Amino acid sequence: MKAVERVLIAGAGAVGLTVADTLYRYDPRCVAILAPGERGERYRRDGLRVNGVKVDFTLAEEAGPAFDLIVIACKNHHLDQVIADLKPFAGPETLFLSLLNGITSEEIIGRAYGEERLPLAMILATDAQRGGGETVFTQRGIVHFGDARGRETGRDRRIAEFFTRTGLPFEYHPRDMRRTLWFKFMVNTGVNQVSALLRLPYGAFKRDQPQAIPEAQELLESAMREVILISRAEGINLGEEDLEKWYSTVALLSDGGYTSMCQDVLAGRKTEVELFSLTVMEYGEKHRISTPVNGFLYRALRAIEKSGGVF
Repeated sequence: MKAVERVLIAGAGAVGLTVADTLYRYDPRCVAILAPGERGERYRRDGLRVNGVKVDFTLAEEAGPAFDLIVIACKNHHLDQVIADLKPFAGPETLFLSLLNGITSEEIIGRAYGEERLPLAMILATDAQRGGGETVFTQRGIVHFGDARGRETGRDRRIAEFFTRTGLPFEYHPRDMRRTLWFKFMVNTGVNQVSALLRLPYGAFKRDQPQAIPEAQELLESAMREVILISRAEGINLGEEDLEKWYSTVALLSDGGYTSMCQDVLAGRKTEVELFSLTVMEYGEKHRISTPVNGFLYRALRAIEKSGGVF
């Protein structure tokens, strides 16, 4: 079984460049950034900077030898285009890893390239932010991955060996990755949406801190509890202990850092609200579970999008 040696990062935002920077520090030759057409021209013109340093990543602009692993870290609303852009760079043995938010991207990528090619995956505990043409972070985060069916696979061992060799922080979950993915879905449904609505940094959601805002935490917990109810209907069975685990995670992040959705709102960009509250509402309808908090968050955030983020 061929070892992973060459990786393509699809998405030069906060998460994508944070992962790419780690791999570049191990060996600049092992990582490239997807950059077809105008994106390549822009990256060459403006440069790609991480924590104040311009990094001379290899840009994958034209078809060449297939990559061993493709890490997809774009925004959800760009996923269809990225899937199309990746075709010249994927061979029959290429593996995929999706670090998109939400719980649907693996299914979409799997329909295009084969579900056997990618485990479930996510990244947690990163405070990476993208702004002013630069990615900055104090916490790289940890990539979590594992098989959707709870199996140990050669595919996943190849990815784990590469991450071990390159020093990329990761945790391998061969048995319970689906539950781990739903934990992040719960977290993002709460903190991404509430922070974006209220324009608040992570510090506002930390317990027993001078900057804590209890009312914001109560709104966040209410949104998360709707996910907990739906997870039980889906057989995932999140609980109050998972909500408490969230507070341990946020304690590690920079007080002044912002979630990706809050960054989008502050910059007047399209958000990923469909991945969170709209998905919760759809699952709620499926299981006849009331989701009023996420219904409110969806409508409020869509209104902010349509206003250009002016309120």
